Amino acid sequence: MYDAWATYDSVRPITAVHYLYTGKQITAWGGYGKGTQRIDGGQWIPYQEPTIVTPPFPEYVSGHSTFSAAGYYTLQQVTGSDLFGDSYVATPGSSHIEPGITPKLAVVLLWLTLSDAAEQAGLSRRYGGIHFQQGDLDGRALGQRVAAQAWSKAQSYINGTAQR
Repeated sequence: MYDAWATYDSVRPITAVHYLYTGKQITAWGGYGKGTQRIDGGQWIPYQEPTIVTPPFPEYVSGHSTFSAAGYYTLQQVTGSDLFGDSYVATPGSSHIEPGITPKLAVVLLWLTLSDAAEQAGLSRRYGGIHFQQGDLDGRALGQRVAAQAWSKAQSYINGTAQR
């Protein structure tokens, strides 16, 4: 993956927004306790905990999307099903980013399938301002390809057809 970062050398969303929108008004999160408002694009910050910084290396591809997709593919192969059926309820005020403030109402995250869970893991990287759509989607595709190859190789050892 480090080769891909060096080859593509893409900026992160925070760099792109600052470069493209400094001096221009955008609608965005205004910061802790400020909600959504009009701000100068040069002041934009991702909606994430203040202790989490944007990684200091190029954007491409999302590692979280890659390993989430690989995990979903592998679990689907092991179980023979994409079904998952789990959820999480974020209670009012339980945000780690704005504790006591958000969410105002309960938010339910629902993953009916393993692929739903992997998709939301990838989307979280976009929502947090860490990756662009392409880095997320390419990471998901990469994770599935790697997992498919690993699964195939593992099966060849299990069924005795592995080439030595």
